[in-house]
Amino acid sequence: MIKFGIVGMGIRGSMFADTLSQNPYAELAAVSDAYETTLNASMEKYGVPGYLQVEDMLESEALDAIVIATPDFLHKKPVMLAARQGIHIMVEKPFSTSVEEAEEMYAAVEKAGIKCLVAFENRWNSPFVAVKEAVRNGDIGNILTINTRLNDTIYVPTKMLKWAGESTPGWFLFPHATDIALWLKSGVLPVSVYAVGTKKKLAGMGIDTYDSMQTIVSFDDGTHATFTTSWVLPESMPLIYDFKVEIIGDDGALYIDLSDQMVRKGGSVYSHVHTLGTPINGQYTAAPHYMLHSFVDHIRLDTMPESGAAAGLLNTKLVHAIHRSVLSGQVEQV
Repeated sequence: MIKFGIVGMGIRGSMFADTLSQNPYAELAAVSDAYETTLNASMEKYGVPGYLQVEDMLESEALDAIVIATPDFLHKKPVMLAARQGIHIMVEKPFSTSVEEAEEMYAAVEKAGIKCLVAFENRWNSPFVAVKEAVRNGDIGNILTINTRLNDTIYVPTKMLKWAGESTPGWFLFPHATDIALWLKSGVLPVSVYAVGTKKKLAGMGIDTYDSMQTIVSFDDGTHATFTTSWVLPESMPLIYDFKVEIIGDDGALYIDLSDQMVRKGGSVYSHVHTLGTPINGQYTAAPHYMLHSFVDHIRLDTMPESGAAAGLLNTKLVHAIHRSVLSGQVEQV
């Protein structure tokens, strides 16, 4: 069995722990969380040792791999510690919120020769998998432009995340959309960005972060893409997120709308029933579950993840350039 540790036992860490319980080749061996209450609850739920410090977990347990589910800006330490010990790593997106840190992390992973998967989960999301196949088959010809909109309701920065003020919708949401564009335009690199941001509503509520950000990205093949994101939609929206993507080629177009889950529910509150990822026969079927199962397979079959440290580094460079452009008001190089 492949023995896993999980760093960060919040919503995502707990989900990954549950996923491991359904994998026949892996098991949860230990957990780590900086909050003692969360740690104790996780130890009791999963029946494994727990550690307040990730270094203590790595020193005390014989782990083959770890999942890093800490906040956006706290990925470097566990990545570096695991790499030094030759432990395989699955780390949440973004790889890092600092280009300098991401470069150090990439170098450590490469030097260690370990498997590293950056959790760009939409690569395992069935609508995007279908779109990738259509693009690969040439159904729309060469991609001319990609336009994406990924928004969250205000519940996310005000209630779900304790650390929203230390992040932005750019770091929390853009990596999903920008990675899809980079994945679909495989081999084509972003070269420059121009971006703007709005900081009003959340700042007025005492959360010092952007409400929304918009950017135009230019690629080295002469094409462009637009990305917009916010996390101040009203909580009355039918889903907590609204993700739409338009891909226009020289011989067709593709349109994705993840906010339309095909089942709509009326009543005292109108909502969309979340159908993508509904458990079937007790088995988890959402993109994050498939992603972790694929990581387990990479370890046991000795193959390298496509969504690796190089993809994480490139994405961090792109999103960091977007943030620099917001601050400078100028076009920034990636």
